[in-house]
Amino acid sequence: MKKKYQLILIALVLVICIFSFVGCAGKNSTEYDTVKLTKMNNYELLNQSAEHNQVVFIGDSIVELFPTYELFANQKKIVYNRGISGDTSDKMLERLEKNALNIKPEVVCILIGTNDIARDIDHSIIIDNISKSIDKCKENGVKRIIINGLLPVHKDINKNMVGKRTNQEIKELNQKLSSLAVSKNVLFVDFNNVIADEDGNFDKELTYDGLHPNALGYVKMAETLQSLLVV
Repeated sequence: MKKKYQLILIALVLVICIFSFVGCAGKNSTEYDTVKLTKMNNYELLNQSAEHNQVVFIGDSIVELFPTYELFANQKKIVYNRGISGDTSDKMLERLEKNALNIKPEVVCILIGTNDIARDIDHSIIIDNISKSIDKCKENGVKRIIINGLLPVHKDINKNMVGKRTNQEIKELNQKLSSLAVSKNVLFVDFNNVIADEDGNFDKELTYDGLHPNALGYVKMAETLQSLLVV
């Protein structure tokens, strides 16, 4: 009798394992916390009433904090902001369809990768994710795709916020992003000319934590992008 119960227990464990495997196989490669999942769902809901043939910004916290509605208010096109704090290139790729492409934008502006660096994600994986994002945009009829270079950092302002990020690695990744843009025939924007100081750090006048722009920093970025949002 004891052996019989042992066999039943083993069978139950096997069934649970099988269902767990099937469940995991159907999930995305990454998981989201409640806050990020709520933002994704909110964007998906808002997109149901969003206008087609407009502009979409998508990426991490640097995009989410970008006051696009105010800074691009004089644009003929609406600039929708679909940034999520903490986003990495793989997560952005997963939500690209439901958070951006389903409103059939004319222009998509992508800024992603700094959180990948903070998580020690290999550059080849970042480039592959962004390459796939570009392909998805093209498949959905996006007329202009803008890949934005990562912003420099300034460790002296807030070392904890900057973390593992270094300007040397950011420079290396930006070079790879620029090459990717050329190979994919899309635009690449390097903000260093307007954001970095003479030492290559994030200009102290344009950031509040060494990682994110302040209002003036976003004005500089908006001025750089202004003419590119019209096809």
